[in-house]
Amino acid sequence: MADASLRPWMLEAPRVKLPEAAAQAFQAALMAREPGLLPEGVPRWIFLDGLARQGFLLHGSARGDLTGFEPRTPHDLSPDEFSKRTGVFAASDGLWAMMYALRDRSRVARMLNMALQVQEAGGGWSSMRYFLSLAPRGPAVTDGRDLLSPGFVYVLPPEGFEQMPPYGWPGLGTVREPHWVSPNPVRPRLCVPVMPGDFPLPVRTHDAARVDALARLDPWGFPWLDPSD
Repeated sequence: MADASLRPWMLEAPRVKLPEAAAQAFQAALMAREPGLLPEGVPRWIFLDGLARQGFLLHGSARGDLTGFEPRTPHDLSPDEFSKRTGVFAASDGLWAMMYALRDRSRVARMLNMALQVQEAGGGWSSMRYFLSLAPRGPAVTDGRDLLSPGFVYVLPPEGFEQMPPYGWPGLGTVREPHWVSPNPVRPRLCVPVMPGDFPLPVRTHDAARVDALARLDPWGFPWLDPSD
């Protein structure tokens, strides 16, 4: 039976089974918190998710030389107030953090993205669902992956962070995001380099001005695509 909460634009992470030797090396890298120990073929997002399961949080950036993060106020189109707070934002999900790490800021005018779970009938939560679309700065592109570039995901301590509470999404139900914020400066514990090829999901494109206008008319209409999508 099809999952009624899974919209056509929602994506799920691929299921990956690591060979035994790779799985052992993965565990060694995870315990040492050393991405250099990862063998060829082990997806970086799985390593990042492993760190998140250990309780760490993740922050994506185009820069690999940062020694600390200061609170800031983001540009956010969503209707919730949590995402508009002034703070250091982080994720407890590897793929979502990678979206921020991999977008090429010199060629991307705006990013439209999502990671969330939907509450199921029994009170549990669905698997994580994702969406990523980039608005090009300049000429249009046919494949959003062309707007990705190498980046870095920083591993942050969880102390001082607050997770966004579950909330009601009209027409979808109760949802929760792997979305965290701290009002204080944060120093990272580790920096993990990531490449566009490490991101396993399709990347869409959109027109920034059109989406901004539609978002103002219908704040809950994310991702403001054509009805056929």
